Amino acid sequence: MKKPMKRFLLLIAGVLMLGFVTSCKEEGPHKDDIVKFSAVINSSPTVPKATSSAQGTGVFEYNKNTMDLKYNINFQNIKPTSVTLNAANPAWERGGIIQTLAENPTGQVTGTYKLKNEEEQTQLIMGMMYINIPTEENPYGEIRGQIIADKYEE
Repeated sequence: MKKPMKRFLLLIAGVLMLGFVTSCKEEGPHKDDIVKFSAVINSSPTVPKATSSAQGTGVFEYNKNTMDLKYNINFQNIKPTSVTLNAANPAWERGGIIQTLAENPTGQVTGTYKLKNEEEQTQLIMGMMYINIPTEENPYGEIRGQIIADKYEE
């Protein structure tokens, strides 16, 4: 008599769980074709350490279908030799240059970079990519900003 009751309760629990799972609505940035990112660019995360009053911001839009990363980077109080897109693992370390976005820019850099493969896409999504802005005095980077996915709001 006890076994049929246990089986019945397990069946009911299974049906309820199936109902919960199928009723969940999966939403979030991973479901969208376009994912937005941003970066706060300053001297505090530079490796090796640099001290600078320069600062900037970056706004990014990534299209998962075309693998295009649109960027709009603004900066001030700095005379950079270039603006580069870099990747590092772990993210806070110094990493290699993926792409030079501009040489000797002044104030703003805009454009589109096509990610080459899924590895670069993973690096972007996981927050391992950053914008690096070196100068003559700081060739490894005077200011830097990690590219982080914007908070998703429904």
